[in-house]
Amino acid sequence: MRFLQGFRIEMLNAIKGFSQSRENGLFINSCFAHCQTERQDTWFAANSPEIRNKAIAIAVGDWYFDRAGVKIIDCPYPCDKSCHNLVFK
Repeated sequence: MRFLQGFRIEMLNAIKGFSQSRENGLFINSCFAHCQTERQDTWFAANSPEIRNKAIAIAVGDWYFDRAGVKIIDCPYPCDKSCHNLVFK
């Protein structure tokens, strides 16, 4: 678990420069299973993973269509109860 949290911290540090630009969007959830956010049936599902009550499809749409700047980062794993396939309960 410590390795996983260390990876999260390193990744967040690595994207600091990228995240400064208004043009770049972020939706970084702490879900262990990465495939859940790239599948359309998960994106548009009623139980789609969310950060601060915003599903990934809505967040990406807001960013892509310039409706809103999106820079949302989840709390550390395993806090997000909207994740599918939680491995380390």
